[in-house]
Amino acid sequence: MIKVTNKIKKDLFLKVKREVIAKPKQQLLLRHLADVVADDDIQQQIEEIKVKKVNKDTGQSMIITALEIIQAIKRKFPEAKINHLGEADVVIDIKENIKNENSSSQPKLYIVLVGILLFLGSGMAIMNFHADVDMSKVHQQIYQLIMGEKKRNPLLLQIPYSIGVACGMFIFFNNFFNYKLDDDPNPLDVEMYLYEDKVNRFSLHQKAQKAKKEKED
Repeated sequence: MIKVTNKIKKDLFLKVKREVIAKPKQQLLLRHLADVVADDDIQQQIEEIKVKKVNKDTGQSMIITALEIIQAIKRKFPEAKINHLGEADVVIDIKENIKNENSSSQPKLYIVLVGILLFLGSGMAIMNFHADVDMSKVHQQIYQLIMGEKKRNPLLLQIPYSIGVACGMFIFFNNFFNYKLDDDPNPLDVEMYLYEDKVNRFSLHQKAQKAKKEKED
């Protein structure tokens, strides 16, 4: 049995989440909206505090501010010392748990199509680069300087060069299927992380603006 008390004078640490998925008419508890660190004897009481009920329909969004969460805690524990961390607002995406059984095969098809496009595009980019700098002529000149004779197709240089380009790309991106040279993030990982972070922030900004506009209306 949990001992209920509202005389809490100790520090509570509150980390508000960025985005939460909820159902229509769902009662949102504090544990749905934020992570809380407190003493073991009051942890569950705080997590079960009712903050707000979803009052929007499926497909819409709503905003719950960190101040609303703090006010909900203060109503039950007025003497609590709350240390707020994390986001200023939490965006509530209202969705139904509907699973489409046919959707599992679609991402695989997209991956194959995108892989083919990237392969063809990167191949064309490399060929265009070599055509612009006239790499075949450069190989002929290098071969003539080293071997003392001119050759139209110096395979002795072209084959190692082609292998070297492939190995160089592998070392630079540090990723070949599931194999990696080390655990350090490669340039592609960093760029993908930055891109996803910007997309998520922009998406949250749009949802926040939309929810605030609906709230004003």
